Amino acid sequence: MTKIDKVLKKLSDLYEFNRKIKTYALKEKAKKPIQPTRNTRG
Repeated sequence: MTKIDKVLKKLSDLYEFNRKIKTYALKEKAKKPIQPTRNTRG
């Protein structure tokens, strides 16, 4: 494996990891009850 291959592999692993974290964060956010927002406009 050349050096560039290793770098690309690490980048793709990081990308996958980041994607999983984002989907997890979105699911956690969806679990929380939505707070009613006050209508501030007249």
